[in-house]
Amino acid sequence: MSGQINPILNPQAWDAVVVGQVTSPGYCVVTGFKRENEWDIKKGKGTVGATQTYVGKPPAKGNIKFFLWTPEHFFDWDVFRKLLKYDPTKKNPQPVDLYYPSLADIDIHSIIVDSIGGIEHEGLQMYSIGVEVSEYTTPPKKSAVSTPTGSTSIPKGTTPGTAPDPIADAQQAEIAKLLGKAAEP
Repeated sequence: MSGQINPILNPQAWDAVVVGQVTSPGYCVVTGFKRENEWDIKKGKGTVGATQTYVGKPPAKGNIKFFLWTPEHFFDWDVFRKLLKYDPTKKNPQPVDLYYPSLADIDIHSIIVDSIGGIEHEGLQMYSIGVEVSEYTTPPKKSAVSTPTGSTSIPKGTTPGTAPDPIADAQQAEIAKLLGKAAEP
């Protein structure tokens, strides 16, 4: 995601979050989100190494700080804030869909709001609101517990993010062809 919508070529996409289909007012800063894995680590006495068993993927947590500085931002915030409120008294209370490029990179698409702070004066007619959120995710229908048995090597030249080298590939093909001819009687 961030390769296509990177902050250098698309800085405006990194200035706001989209909740449902509504873009946040002003600009925001998204911090603290990490995709973590839970591991059960078993070490034996007098041994080297350990057995690591994957036991889960806890919901990610993070913060979104919204900055407002015009009257329009405050009018828009009144509407936007309502999207963030979780009302457990509703018949079917729902988490909210959220889009932000770096969160999409780590597969965070839906959140529950843990807390919304009050408006704070930052100085120079800039105001902020802090919001703490947790990823909303349902548990899988099938257990994902597993123990790795070894690592996997990545073949040379296929490292993610590197472009293939057509010249080197053609040279390797030619070398293989010549070696095949040299091995003929």
